[in-house]
Amino acid sequence: MSTPVLDMIRARMDDIRAKGRLRTLRAVNRISPRECEIDGKRLIDFSSNDYMGLSMRPELMEGAIEWTRRFGTGSGASRLISGTSGAALELEAKIAEWKGFESALILSSGYSANLGVISALANKNTAIFADKLNHASINTGCLLSQAEFKRYRHCDMNHLRRLIANTPNEMKLLASDTVFSMDGDVAPLEELHRIAREANALVFLDDAHGTGVAGRGGKGYATPENCDVSLATFSKAVGSSGGCLLSTNEVREYLINTCSPFIFSTAMPPSTLGAISAAVDLLRSAEMDEARAHLHEISACARQAVHDLGYACGNSETMIIPVIIGDPLETVEVSKALYNAGFLALAVRPPTVPEGTSRLRVSLNASHTREDVERFIGALAQIKKGL
Repeated sequence: MSTPVLDMIRARMDDIRAKGRLRTLRAVNRISPRECEIDGKRLIDFSSNDYMGLSMRPELMEGAIEWTRRFGTGSGASRLISGTSGAALELEAKIAEWKGFESALILSSGYSANLGVISALANKNTAIFADKLNHASINTGCLLSQAEFKRYRHCDMNHLRRLIANTPNEMKLLASDTVFSMDGDVAPLEELHRIAREANALVFLDDAHGTGVAGRGGKGYATPENCDVSLATFSKAVGSSGGCLLSTNEVREYLINTCSPFIFSTAMPPSTLGAISAAVDLLRSAEMDEARAHLHEISACARQAVHDLGYACGNSETMIIPVIIGDPLETVEVSKALYNAGFLALAVRPPTVPEGTSRLRVSLNASHTREDVERFIGALAQIKKGL
């Protein structure tokens, strides 16, 4: 069968294969936060976003089971119909208190939250200024909003100032990741906020990769002192699923009435909310303070070791460490060699990252040991010698 649409699909797939960018799904069976199994092969997992190792903690499992027994397996409706339980509202208040914001609003995913919040906060009269390396969900939200969309060079505040100076729009929105998911560096948040105040602009921060990992009690990088609205996700360090928008009560009320993914999506199931509630309690514990300190320590050791091998890892200062190789095919070959050596470190290629910067995205979590890191670096060194 041939139609113009199918012909387009086949041509695009041929192009993807020719450029070494073909992606495929495979079964990855998780054994623990630090280990997984693929095709019967046991691997140390350096690709997961389960940064605090919470996804398999008994406390989260018990929380999910308890909420399922109390409230059932599904929410039954969207939030504005009958899908908002009293327990869900209490959880939002608990999250807001933990993160230090006036209010919180839970959505089904971080991606949908970003799409919804940006398209609700901006319109065709707004100018949005966004970091060039922001997550794709922010970019999509900016495009959906129909605002004037301007992207400044990565973490380049001088470029941002010039763009703002040449933009007459009265309504302005600055949007940035806190931790950049492919590079592991942190945005200059204080300066970003200062520029926004000078321009009378609203600041939105995506704190997906900072929540649970950074700040006192795992509050993250985004605070009411450096932004007006923030995203937190529960699918990474929190060890569950979903997203949350943090702001003032005024903005929360506005989003309830204007944020399409919130309005038209079925509310999250009780099991997920129960796991999130347990995770928030756990993340504020002394045990997790120690786990965060351990994670930061082994991440610093790994970054230095990668640098010593002669690989660029950008300006990473977190548990996300890019091992930048450049060529997409070579990057895939290094990833395969690491797999054979017992490590899962997946290749990331364009269009996820810019041309010429294909990389291994190495992500550590608090369950990794120093020995895990040393063995991984040793394997990478041997592979590099053989290239």
